[in-house]
Amino acid sequence: MLRLYVMRHAKSSWAAPGARDFDRELNERGHLDLEKVSTVLRSRGYVPGEILCSSAERTRQTLSGIASVIPEDAKITFTEKLYSSGLDDYIGLLQAQEGAKSIMIIGHNPMCGSLAASMAGDGEPDLLETIAYRYPTATVSVIDFDCSSWSDVRKGAGILIDCIIPSAL
Repeated sequence: MLRLYVMRHAKSSWAAPGARDFDRELNERGHLDLEKVSTVLRSRGYVPGEILCSSAERTRQTLSGIASVIPEDAKITFTEKLYSSGLDDYIGLLQAQEGAKSIMIIGHNPMCGSLAASMAGDGEPDLLETIAYRYPTATVSVIDFDCSSWSDVRKGAGILIDCIIPSAL
């Protein structure tokens, strides 16, 4: 069994005039949402063994905001591909992973919402509908796959186990 956590970065500030979108930082609400999400991840025993994180500033800050639930030995990879790529690239990055039984992707919309919705073929109908139509900042979807290798995960093959949305906490 493999577990995928798909997390959209927390709420960020708008880019200052002349600043790059890539360098946007989290705002106060984003930091507060991460406190709530961390508490839920911890209480439900959701612990990723590996992290694939966009190298944008707001995703790095999102990772820092949930650091208390990340094991010290977790492998963390920062990649710009999660900032600038499409759904097939997100899936390709996931399928190229080896070893870890649980992986968290911290990225951006619309790709995080698309990834969660496309990988989860089963699960509670209300949760499936929620991720199909909206994927708010700091949302985390938990998707299980009945396979032993990430290279075997496919669209629609996962089961949506949980969806943590900060505004619902």
